[in-house]
Amino acid sequence: MGGDPVNFKNIISFTQKVFAMTENRMTSKIINGDDTISYYRSIHEVTTHDGMNLIMIRKTPIDHKPKAPVMLVHGLGQNRYSWTLSKRSFENYLIAEGFETFNVELRGHGLSRANGSVYPETFETYLTADMPAFVNAIAGLADGRKIFYIGHSLGGSMAYCAGAQLQDRLAGIISIGGPFNMARGNRLLKVIAHTGVTLGKLNPIPHRQPDAFYIDVIGIAASLGLGLLDHPAYRIPLQVWYPESMERDILSERITKGFDRTSFNVVKFFFQWGARGKFVSSDGNTDFEEEIRELTIPILFVNGDRDVAVPEAAVREAYEKAGSKDKIFKVFGGEIDGLHWGHIDLILGRHAPEITWPYMRDWMNRRIC
Repeated sequence: MGGDPVNFKNIISFTQKVFAMTENRMTSKIINGDDTISYYRSIHEVTTHDGMNLIMIRKTPIDHKPKAPVMLVHGLGQNRYSWTLSKRSFENYLIAEGFETFNVELRGHGLSRANGSVYPETFETYLTADMPAFVNAIAGLADGRKIFYIGHSLGGSMAYCAGAQLQDRLAGIISIGGPFNMARGNRLLKVIAHTGVTLGKLNPIPHRQPDAFYIDVIGIAASLGLGLLDHPAYRIPLQVWYPESMERDILSERITKGFDRTSFNVVKFFFQWGARGKFVSSDGNTDFEEEIRELTIPILFVNGDRDVAVPEAAVREAYEKAGSKDKIFKVFGGEIDGLHWGHIDLILGRHAPEITWPYMRDWMNRRIC
Protein backbone atom coordinates (compact mmCIF):
# COMPACT_ATOMS: atom_id res chain seq x y z
CA MET A 1 0.00 0.00 0.00
CA GLY A 2 1.22 3.52 -0.71
CA GLY A 3 1.42 6.42 1.67
CA ASP A 4 2.27 6.55 5.35
CA PRO A 5 0.96 4.03 7.90
CA VAL A 6 -0.72 5.05 11.14
CA ASN A 7 1.95 6.72 13.27
CA PHE A 8 2.00 5.69 16.94
CA LYS A 9 5.63 6.36 17.78
CA ASN A 10 5.61 10.04 18.69
CA ILE A 11 2.55 9.58 20.89
CA ILE A 12 3.59 6.70 23.13
CA SER A 13 6.20 8.95 24.79
CA PHE A 14 3.77 11.86 25.23
CA THR A 15 4.01 13.35 28.73
CA GLN A 16 0.54 12.70 30.07
CA LYS A 17 -1.54 15.41 31.72
CA VAL A 18 -4.14 14.10 34.18
CA PHE A 19 -6.34 16.30 36.34
CA ALA A 20 -8.45 14.97 39.23
CA MET A 21 -11.78 16.76 38.79
CA THR A 22 -13.13 15.29 42.04
CA GLU A 23 -11.47 13.89 45.14
CA ASN A 24 -12.00 10.29 46.21
CA ARG A 25 -15.54 9.96 47.48
CA MET A 26 -16.77 6.85 49.24
CA THR A 27 -19.99 5.52 47.79
CA SER A 28 -22.03 2.32 47.82
CA LYS A 29 -23.75 0.89 44.76
CA ILE A 30 -25.40 -2.30 43.56
CA ILE A 31 -23.44 -5.13 41.96
CA ASN A 32 -26.48 -7.28 41.20
CA GLY A 33 -29.73 -7.96 43.01
CA ASP A 34 -29.18 -7.36 46.73
CA ASP A 35 -25.39 -7.41 46.50
CA THR A 36 -23.71 -4.04 47.02
CA ILE A 37 -20.15 -2.74 47.25
CA SER A 38 -18.57 0.34 48.81
CA TYR A 39 -15.64 1.96 47.03
CA TYR A 40 -13.82 5.20 46.39
CA ARG A 41 -14.89 7.03 43.23
CA SER A 42 -13.15 9.91 41.47
CA ILE A 43 -13.44 11.61 38.07
CA HIS A 44 -10.30 12.39 36.08
CA GLU A 45 -9.73 14.61 33.07
CA VAL A 46 -7.15 13.21 30.65
CA THR A 47 -5.61 15.48 28.02
CA THR A 48 -4.61 13.92 24.69
CA HIS A 49 -1.60 14.99 22.63
CA ASP A 50 -3.94 16.95 20.33
CA GLY A 51 -5.53 18.87 23.20
CA MET A 52 -8.80 17.01 23.82
CA ASN A 53 -9.87 16.77 27.48
CA LEU A 54 -11.41 13.33 27.98
CA ILE A 55 -13.07 11.86 31.05
CA MET A 56 -12.59 8.61 32.93
CA ILE A 57 -14.13 7.41 36.19
CA ARG A 58 -11.85 5.64 38.65
CA LYS A 59 -13.19 3.25 41.27
CA THR A 60 -10.93 1.79 43.96
CA PRO A 61 -11.52 -0.77 46.73
CA ILE A 62 -11.75 0.75 50.20
CA ASP A 63 -10.10 -1.78 52.48
CA HIS A 64 -7.20 -3.19 50.46
CA LYS A 65 -4.70 -2.46 47.72
CA PRO A 66 -6.14 -3.30 44.28
CA LYS A 67 -5.01 -6.51 42.60
CA ALA A 68 -4.60 -4.77 39.26
CA PRO A 69 -6.03 -1.85 37.27
CA VAL A 70 -8.72 -2.58 34.67
CA MET A 71 -9.44 -0.21 31.76
CA LEU A 72 -13.00 -0.46 30.41
CA VAL A 73 -13.49 0.72 26.81
CA HIS A 74 -16.96 1.03 25.27
CA GLY A 75 -17.93 0.37 21.65
CA LEU A 76 -19.27 2.34 18.69
CA GLY A 77 -21.60 5.12 19.81
CA GLN A 78 -21.72 3.81 23.39
CA ASN A 79 -20.48 5.14 26.73
CA ARG A 80 -19.74 4.30 30.37
CA TYR A 81 -23.13 2.60 30.78
CA SER A 82 -21.85 -0.34 28.74
CA TRP A 83 -20.41 -1.58 32.04
CA THR A 84 -22.65 -0.31 34.81
CA LEU A 85 -26.36 0.31 35.36
CA SER A 86 -28.47 1.09 38.40
CA LYS A 87 -29.40 -2.57 39.05
CA ARG A 88 -26.46 -4.48 37.57
CA SER A 89 -22.81 -3.54 37.25
CA PHE A 90 -19.88 -5.54 35.90
CA GLU A 91 -17.71 -2.58 36.86
CA ASN A 92 -18.78 -2.80 40.51
CA TYR A 93 -18.32 -6.57 40.45
CA LEU A 94 -14.69 -6.09 39.51
CA ILE A 95 -14.25 -3.75 42.49
CA ALA A 96 -15.77 -6.39 44.78
CA GLU A 97 -13.29 -8.90 43.35
CA GLY A 98 -10.36 -6.67 44.28
CA PHE A 99 -9.63 -4.82 41.03
CA GLU A 100 -9.41 -1.09 40.44
CA THR A 101 -11.43 0.13 37.44
CA PHE A 102 -11.04 3.01 35.00
CA ASN A 103 -14.21 3.49 32.95
CA VAL A 104 -13.14 5.65 30.00
CA GLU A 105 -15.22 7.58 27.47
CA LEU A 106 -13.73 8.28 24.06
CA ARG A 107 -13.88 11.73 22.51
CA GLY A 108 -17.36 12.79 21.49
CA HIS A 109 -18.99 10.30 23.89
CA GLY A 110 -20.69 10.71 27.25
CA LEU A 111 -18.91 12.85 29.81
CA SER A 112 -16.03 13.46 27.40
CA ARG A 113 -18.45 15.15 25.00
CA ALA A 114 -20.00 17.09 27.88
CA ASN A 115 -16.48 18.21 28.78
CA GLY A 116 -16.01 19.78 25.36
CA SER A 117 -14.32 17.06 23.30
CA VAL A 118 -15.35 16.97 19.64
CA TYR A 119 -16.07 13.98 17.41
CA PRO A 120 -12.98 12.35 15.88
CA GLU A 121 -12.01 13.12 12.32
CA THR A 122 -11.10 9.46 11.73
CA PHE A 123 -11.24 6.08 13.44
CA GLU A 124 -7.45 6.25 13.82
CA THR A 125 -7.80 9.24 16.17
CA TYR A 126 -8.97 6.79 18.84
CA LEU A 127 -5.81 4.73 18.29
CA THR A 128 -3.19 7.47 18.16
CA ALA A 129 -4.66 9.93 20.67
CA ASP A 130 -7.36 8.60 23.00
CA MET A 131 -6.06 5.11 23.75
CA PRO A 132 -2.45 6.14 24.49
CA ALA A 133 -3.64 9.04 26.65
CA PHE A 134 -5.86 6.82 28.78
CA VAL A 135 -3.27 4.04 29.09
CA ASN A 136 -0.56 6.52 30.09
CA ALA A 137 -2.88 8.19 32.61
CA ILE A 138 -3.95 4.90 34.18
CA ALA A 139 -0.37 3.64 34.39
CA GLY A 140 0.57 6.81 36.25
CA LEU A 141 -2.34 6.62 38.69
CA ALA A 142 -1.78 2.88 39.24
CA ASP A 143 1.92 3.32 40.07
CA GLY A 144 3.05 1.61 36.90
CA ARG A 145 1.20 -1.66 37.50
CA LYS A 146 0.23 -3.41 34.31
CA ILE A 147 -3.30 -2.83 33.10
CA PHE A 148 -5.99 -5.26 31.98
CA TYR A 149 -7.71 -3.80 28.93
CA ILE A 150 -11.36 -4.89 28.53
CA GLY A 151 -13.04 -3.64 25.37
CA HIS A 152 -16.55 -4.26 24.14
CA SER A 153 -17.32 -4.42 20.41
CA LEU A 154 -15.33 -1.60 18.75
CA GLY A 155 -13.50 -1.18 22.06
CA GLY A 156 -12.15 -4.70 21.57
CA SER A 157 -11.32 -4.07 17.92
CA MET A 158 -9.30 -1.00 18.88
CA ALA A 159 -7.02 -3.22 20.95
CA TYR A 160 -6.24 -5.29 17.84
CA CYS A 161 -5.00 -2.12 16.13
CA ALA A 162 -3.06 -0.31 18.86
CA GLY A 163 -2.50 -2.97 21.50
CA ALA A 164 0.92 -3.95 20.18
CA GLN A 165 2.11 -0.37 20.60
CA LEU A 166 0.88 -0.25 24.20
CA GLN A 167 1.46 -3.82 25.35
CA ASP A 168 4.46 -3.01 27.52
CA ARG A 169 1.92 -1.42 29.89
CA LEU A 170 -0.77 -4.09 29.56
CA ALA A 171 -1.19 -7.32 31.51
CA GLY A 172 -3.69 -8.67 29.01
CA ILE A 173 -6.64 -7.91 26.75
CA ILE A 174 -10.24 -9.13 26.92
CA SER A 175 -12.17 -8.45 23.73
CA ILE A 176 -15.91 -8.92 24.19
CA GLY A 177 -17.58 -9.25 20.80
CA GLY A 178 -14.82 -7.29 19.09
CA PRO A 179 -14.95 -7.89 15.31
CA PHE A 180 -11.87 -8.11 13.13
CA ASN A 181 -13.72 -8.73 9.88
CA MET A 182 -16.75 -6.44 10.11
CA ALA A 183 -19.93 -7.92 8.60
CA ARG A 184 -18.43 -11.39 8.19
CA GLY A 185 -21.26 -13.82 8.84
CA ASN A 186 -23.91 -11.08 8.59
CA ARG A 187 -25.31 -10.66 5.08
CA LEU A 188 -27.57 -7.74 5.95
CA LEU A 189 -24.71 -5.79 7.49
CA LYS A 190 -22.61 -6.52 4.40
CA VAL A 191 -25.38 -5.11 2.17
CA ILE A 192 -25.71 -2.03 4.40
CA ALA A 193 -21.94 -1.52 4.27
CA HIS A 194 -21.81 -1.65 0.47
CA THR A 195 -24.85 0.64 0.25
CA GLY A 196 -23.26 3.13 2.62
CA VAL A 197 -20.03 3.23 0.63
CA THR A 198 -21.94 3.69 -2.63
CA LEU A 199 -24.06 6.53 -1.24
CA GLY A 200 -20.92 8.18 0.11
CA LYS A 201 -19.38 8.17 -3.36
CA LEU A 202 -22.54 9.69 -4.84
CA ASN A 203 -22.60 12.57 -2.34
CA PRO A 204 -21.60 15.69 -4.35
CA ILE A 205 -20.78 17.73 -1.23
CA PRO A 206 -19.16 15.33 1.29
CA HIS A 207 -17.92 18.22 3.42
CA ARG A 208 -21.57 19.08 4.17
CA GLN A 209 -22.25 15.79 5.93
CA PRO A 210 -23.40 15.88 9.60
CA ASP A 211 -20.74 15.68 12.30
CA ALA A 212 -22.58 13.11 14.40
CA PHE A 213 -24.52 9.90 13.98
CA TYR A 214 -27.25 9.72 16.64
CA ILE A 215 -27.26 6.17 17.99
CA ASP A 216 -28.90 7.53 21.15
CA VAL A 217 -32.04 8.27 19.12
CA ILE A 218 -32.05 4.66 17.91
CA GLY A 219 -31.84 3.51 21.53
CA ILE A 220 -34.77 5.65 22.62
CA ALA A 221 -36.87 4.46 19.68
CA ALA A 222 -35.99 0.82 20.36
CA SER A 223 -36.93 1.18 24.03
CA LEU A 224 -40.47 2.10 22.97
CA GLY A 225 -40.83 -1.10 20.98
CA LEU A 226 -39.35 -3.70 23.32
CA GLY A 227 -42.64 -5.59 23.40
CA LEU A 228 -41.81 -6.62 19.83
CA LEU A 229 -38.02 -6.28 19.68
CA ASP A 230 -37.46 -8.41 22.80
CA HIS A 231 -39.78 -11.21 21.70
CA PRO A 232 -38.11 -14.59 20.93
CA ALA A 233 -39.98 -14.83 17.63
CA TYR A 234 -38.60 -11.50 16.44
CA ARG A 235 -34.95 -11.26 15.47
CA ILE A 236 -33.27 -8.92 13.01
CA PRO A 237 -29.61 -9.37 12.00
CA LEU A 238 -28.64 -6.12 13.72
CA GLN A 239 -30.11 -6.91 17.14
CA VAL A 240 -27.50 -6.45 19.87
CA TRP A 241 -29.03 -8.70 22.54
CA TYR A 242 -30.59 -12.14 22.56
CA PRO A 243 -34.35 -11.89 23.23
CA GLU A 244 -35.29 -12.10 26.91
CA SER A 245 -31.64 -12.38 27.96
CA MET A 246 -32.01 -9.20 30.02
CA GLU A 247 -34.78 -8.09 32.36
CA ARG A 248 -36.92 -5.55 30.54
CA ASP A 249 -36.13 -2.63 32.88
CA ILE A 250 -32.39 -3.32 32.72
CA LEU A 251 -32.49 -3.64 28.93
CA SER A 252 -34.42 -0.39 28.63
CA GLU A 253 -31.89 1.44 30.81
CA ARG A 254 -28.99 -0.02 28.84
CA ILE A 255 -30.22 1.14 25.44
CA THR A 256 -31.50 4.55 26.56
CA LYS A 257 -28.51 5.53 28.71
CA GLY A 258 -25.81 3.46 27.03
CA PHE A 259 -26.56 4.23 23.38
CA ASP A 260 -24.74 7.47 22.59
CA ARG A 261 -23.54 9.43 19.56
CA THR A 262 -20.52 8.89 17.38
CA SER A 263 -18.66 10.56 14.56
CA PHE A 264 -20.29 10.32 11.15
CA ASN A 265 -16.79 9.72 9.78
CA VAL A 266 -16.39 6.69 12.05
CA VAL A 267 -19.70 5.30 10.77
CA LYS A 268 -18.41 5.78 7.21
CA PHE A 269 -15.27 3.89 8.25
CA PHE A 270 -17.50 1.02 9.42
CA PHE A 271 -19.16 0.93 5.99
CA GLN A 272 -15.74 0.78 4.30
CA TRP A 273 -14.56 -1.90 6.73
CA GLY A 274 -17.58 -4.10 6.09
CA ALA A 275 -17.51 -3.57 2.32
CA ARG A 276 -13.79 -4.33 2.00
CA GLY A 277 -13.91 -7.42 4.17
CA LYS A 278 -10.51 -6.38 5.48
CA PHE A 279 -9.46 -4.37 8.54
CA VAL A 280 -7.35 -1.49 7.23
CA SER A 281 -7.08 2.20 8.11
CA SER A 282 -9.38 4.87 6.69
CA ASP A 283 -6.87 5.80 3.99
CA GLY A 284 -5.95 2.18 3.27
CA ASN A 285 -2.30 2.69 4.18
CA THR A 286 -2.22 0.56 7.34
CA ASP A 287 -3.22 -3.10 7.40
CA PHE A 288 -4.26 -3.84 10.98
CA GLU A 289 -3.50 -7.51 10.45
CA GLU A 290 0.15 -6.53 10.80
CA GLU A 291 -0.63 -4.91 14.17
CA ILE A 292 -2.57 -7.82 15.67
CA ARG A 293 0.17 -10.25 14.65
CA GLU A 294 2.53 -8.19 16.84
CA LEU A 295 0.39 -8.73 19.94
CA THR A 296 2.25 -11.05 22.31
CA ILE A 297 0.43 -10.48 25.61
CA PRO A 298 -2.43 -12.72 26.83
CA ILE A 299 -5.72 -12.22 24.98
CA LEU A 300 -9.19 -13.56 25.73
CA PHE A 301 -11.70 -13.36 22.88
CA VAL A 302 -15.32 -13.58 24.07
CA ASN A 303 -18.35 -14.11 21.84
CA GLY A 304 -22.04 -14.92 22.25
CA ASP A 305 -23.35 -18.03 20.51
CA ARG A 306 -26.32 -16.07 19.09
CA ASP A 307 -24.67 -12.71 18.54
CA VAL A 308 -26.14 -11.74 15.17
CA ALA A 309 -24.58 -8.25 15.20
CA VAL A 310 -21.03 -9.60 15.55
CA PRO A 311 -21.14 -13.32 14.70
CA GLU A 312 -18.47 -15.79 15.78
CA ALA A 313 -16.76 -15.68 12.37
CA ALA A 314 -16.16 -11.92 12.71
CA VAL A 315 -14.31 -12.39 16.01
CA ARG A 316 -12.61 -15.73 15.36
CA GLU A 317 -10.49 -14.16 12.63
CA ALA A 318 -8.90 -11.93 15.29
CA TYR A 319 -8.12 -14.99 17.41
CA GLU A 320 -6.53 -16.76 14.46
CA LYS A 321 -4.35 -13.78 13.51
CA ALA A 322 -3.25 -12.67 16.99
CA GLY A 323 0.44 -13.29 17.62
CA SER A 324 0.04 -14.16 21.30
CA LYS A 325 0.84 -17.70 22.43
CA ASP A 326 -1.56 -17.22 25.35
CA LYS A 327 -4.87 -16.72 23.58
CA ILE A 328 -8.31 -18.20 24.18
CA PHE A 329 -11.48 -18.02 22.10
CA LYS A 330 -14.50 -18.47 24.34
CA VAL A 331 -18.04 -18.73 22.97
CA PHE A 332 -20.72 -18.54 25.65
CA GLY A 333 -23.95 -20.47 25.18
CA GLY A 334 -25.72 -23.53 26.57
CA GLU A 335 -24.42 -23.22 30.14
CA ILE A 336 -28.05 -23.62 31.20
CA ASP A 337 -30.57 -25.48 29.06
CA GLY A 338 -31.85 -23.04 26.45
CA LEU A 339 -29.47 -20.23 27.45
CA HIS A 340 -28.07 -18.12 24.60
CA TRP A 341 -26.07 -14.92 24.39
CA GLY A 342 -26.06 -11.91 22.10
CA HIS A 343 -23.82 -8.83 22.20
CA ILE A 344 -24.53 -6.43 25.08
CA ASP A 345 -25.96 -9.17 27.32
CA LEU A 346 -22.49 -10.73 27.60
CA ILE A 347 -21.79 -7.88 30.03
CA LEU A 348 -25.14 -7.03 31.64
CA GLY A 349 -27.40 -9.98 30.83
CA ARG A 350 -29.58 -11.81 33.34
CA HIS A 351 -27.06 -14.64 33.79
CA ALA A 352 -23.85 -12.65 33.31
CA PRO A 353 -23.15 -12.36 37.08
CA GLU A 354 -22.83 -16.12 37.51
CA ILE A 355 -21.42 -17.09 34.10
CA THR A 356 -19.50 -14.50 32.08
CA TRP A 357 -18.27 -12.31 34.94
CA PRO A 358 -16.55 -15.11 36.92
CA TYR A 359 -14.96 -16.48 33.75
CA MET A 360 -13.34 -13.14 32.94
CA ARG A 361 -12.38 -12.60 36.59
CA ASP A 362 -10.65 -15.98 36.76
CA TRP A 363 -8.84 -15.34 33.48
CA MET A 364 -7.41 -12.10 34.85
CA ASN A 365 -6.56 -13.57 38.26
CA ARG A 366 -4.34 -16.15 36.57
CA ARG A 367 -2.46 -13.43 34.67
CA ILE A 368 -1.90 -10.66 37.21
CA CYS A 369 1.64 -9.36 36.78
